[in-house]
Amino acid sequence: MNVFRSGPSLVVARRGSAREAIENTVEAFDLAEAEGADALHLDVRLTADGEVVVAADPEVVVGNQRVAVASLCVPDLLRAELVKGERRYTLPLLRDVLMRFGSDGRYLVELKPGPSPRPGLLEFRVAALLTQLGAVERSVVASPAPEPLRRSLEAQPALETAFCYDATVYRPEGRLWPNLPAGCRGIAPALPLASERLLAEAKAEGIAVHVSPVNDPAEALRLARLGAASLVTDDVPAVLGALREAGLARPNAIAP
Repeated sequence: MNVFRSGPSLVVARRGSAREAIENTVEAFDLAEAEGADALHLDVRLTADGEVVVAADPEVVVGNQRVAVASLCVPDLLRAELVKGERRYTLPLLRDVLMRFGSDGRYLVELKPGPSPRPGLLEFRVAALLTQLGAVERSVVASPAPEPLRRSLEAQPALETAFCYDATVYRPEGRLWPNLPAGCRGIAPALPLASERLLAEAKAEGIAVHVSPVNDPAEALRLARLGAASLVTDDVPAVLGALREAGLARPNAIAP
């Protein structure tokens, strides 16, 4: 069984811990591990040569220029000095992140739209990496569109997937979440939509609920008690501390 469906709610570090590091970097993921996060949320895109890179924004600052991630090949990306404010950083490859945390790693991988050498390549590459590195049962693949989820499940039917949505997304009358593609058994609603009724109806239908962002400890406790599969947060210590005090935390985090 997928780890996101077993036991209490997982505390997921949104893009790592960005309080002292740049989000979606190895440093941010290491800090999240040190803070005791149960899992890591990370955004992924494709480079020009079809490699999966961890990045939320479609562009990065290289030197004094803004450059599209999708226009860079991996060798250029690894050599480039990327800039964010006063900080210098590099974008990690998804493969490197998965290998860094090994069998302890748990992941909520969000597919970001963008140019691709061919349709479906991002979904195929992510599914292949999770499969090759034995992380399928420790991961959820999420997207704000149904087609990437459908393609992900075609590439690896055992994947756990989740549909991301907020109040602007169409939901059928009387339903609390959008229509899901065949095989998708998860939803990732924005926090304001995570009502008691939604959690109850999702539980009755076997739909896992991943809520983001959950930064208030009281909200985290409410959602954990209602059975949320995961709580995606920018403040791991506060949320994890509240769950631990209430006896609702997972016994094992990423860190051994």
